[in-house]
Amino acid sequence: MRRRVLVAPSIVAAFCCLLSPAYLTAQNQGPMHAPDFRAQQFLIALYIGPKPNAPFTATAKTVWVKIMPDDSTITTWNERTVARDMDGRIFQERRFLVPDNSKDPPGLRVLEYADPLEHTFYNCDPASKRCDLRNYFPGAIQPLMPEGLQPDGTTFLTRENLGVDTFEGLEVERSRETFTYYRQTIGNTKTILRTVEYWYSPALGINVQVKRHDPRDGDQTLWLANISLTPADPETFKVPADYQIFDRRNPQQVSRAPGEEPR
Repeated sequence: MRRRVLVAPSIVAAFCCLLSPAYLTAQNQGPMHAPDFRAQQFLIALYIGPKPNAPFTATAKTVWVKIMPDDSTITTWNERTVARDMDGRIFQERRFLVPDNSKDPPGLRVLEYADPLEHTFYNCDPASKRCDLRNYFPGAIQPLMPEGLQPDGTTFLTRENLGVDTFEGLEVERSRETFTYYRQTIGNTKTILRTVEYWYSPALGINVQVKRHDPRDGDQTLWLANISLTPADPETFKVPADYQIFDRRNPQQVSRAPGEEPR
């Protein structure tokens, strides 16, 4: 008598989920290989710290020109809203970079709310309307690195004072730093020069423009446009009422809605 083996539908479904469409397609197209992923490059945004009594709103803009080995370029950009209030609370949008010729505006990725008085930082996903709540204790601004050979023994730093200028109506102090990576110090067959130019606003305590050039990363220009020193609406610095909050400061904390008292 032939025995029948019954397989639960849930097990079949789980097994099918393991076989991705790419895997199933590859089975019919020849040799197989395991998944492989391209190394990602990251761009560090302008730093905005919690300086009190220095409110502003602005549009933060970024243009990133990557230089290819054949001297062709790939250009991406984005722009996003940033703001700070009188108490140093900070609101920032985070948006995706889009190609230079994109017909679509940069998509909204994250909303961030930092409060130096309550020591809270909300990282919110607009798509799901969910926020992670974490502690926020910004450290003191570190002094500038001294010029000369750096502690890692691979980098030599020089700094130039480019004088006082104006930017978006603000007085700024300009400077340029050049980092020299000598040949055969980081696996490089030639000496690498990385230059960074700064437009620093003492009134706001932030760089209002930064230009970075590095043959490894290309040219990155980040700046604030449409700067207004008029305080933004206080609601700008509050998590929207319909967002769900998950308190990550304490794993035992029950998630709650904004304004709802802990249970």
